[in-house]
Amino acid sequence: MNSLKQISIHIRCDQALADEFKQVVEHHGYTTSMMLGKLMQEYINNEKNSLLLSEQEQIETVLAQDAVTRMTPLSDKVADDLLQLAIRMAEKHI
Repeated sequence: MNSLKQISIHIRCDQALADEFKQVVEHHGYTTSMMLGKLMQEYINNEKNSLLLSEQEQIETVLAQDAVTRMTPLSDKVADDLLQLAIRMAEKHI
């Protein structure tokens, strides 16, 4: 057995839903475990992407607070805010 796949997750759902899911998954040549693992990873990836978009919006907001044009140097406060945001982003994605 693969040491990375020793976890078992049990869910409760309607029998009809479970049967239909299994039938559709097997029709495409997968197992329910493979497909549920894939769905879990897609969900995680979507959540990470939505966090990145939110962080990008935060950066744009901070930048907009300080400069009329992009040629204007950032104030110390805005530079500090951006640095703190970058640190939080790095900590989340490490």
